[in-house]
Amino acid sequence: MLFPGIKKVKNYFNLQDDGTFVFGTVKNSYIRLCDGHNCKILLVNAPEEISDQTREAVKKFSDKPYKAKIQINTKSITFTFTEILTPYSWKKICEIIEGCTQIIYNANPELKADTSTSESSESTSIAKKATNPAKVLVEIIGIIAFIFAVSRPFISQEYKSAKFASGMAQAMNAECPVQMEGITLEKVESKRNKIYLNYTFTFDTTELDENASQLLKDEFIKNLKDNGVTGDLFEQKIWFFLIYHDLDGKELFQTRIVPIDYK
Repeated sequence: MLFPGIKKVKNYFNLQDDGTFVFGTVKNSYIRLCDGHNCKILLVNAPEEISDQTREAVKKFSDKPYKAKIQINTKSITFTFTEILTPYSWKKICEIIEGCTQIIYNANPELKADTSTSESSESTSIAKKATNPAKVLVEIIGIIAFIFAVSRPFISQEYKSAKFASGMAQAMNAECPVQMEGITLEKVESKRNKIYLNYTFTFDTTELDENASQLLKDEFIKNLKDNGVTGDLFEQKIWFFLIYHDLDGKELFQTRIVPIDYK
């Protein structure tokens, strides 16, 4: 469902939508925007690898005035806008899109937008990414940011471990399935102090690197720390089990994350 603010951003930049995301090209960047529960998430794909200079320029531009959490990867930038009482201003999102894409354009004015994450070429581009799980991780950052924006209300309360885990799982599961390029969070469950996240890869996984499990674990832990939730999780001794399946529902592997991993 597209909420009014997202629709206004779409109309402002003349973007497309698929009912969940708005997407399209601004200058020479490819952008995707969705409206989650208590947050909005913006992904900006640059036409080539983001240099250190561009990285610093984006951070400096968006840090204080827009109060967004920023995750900068090799070729993409993810902005997470937390909403507490009122929706995040669509006008500020437009300003960030304009400012961020202008910085990227200034660094690479001769390049065209990389639209490999568009719906029309999704299956091809994701299949290529399968040879390097690190590239797949870029696509799930939005999911992780989304999960913890949803979970934050539960993290601030004094639950015992089992109730704490149950509250988080219920909040996350209410938003499932959460679909991104290359992966879908299907369902979330809990048992005692353990949370089980069930994912499905949406591409042929035969070429996944043998280190995929460790890379996914490292990225998940990094996002726990980036979202500032590790103190409460550690206090409640929360364990995570990340369970990954192929398109046929067959379990490929699972990763266990214990409190000492993310302390």
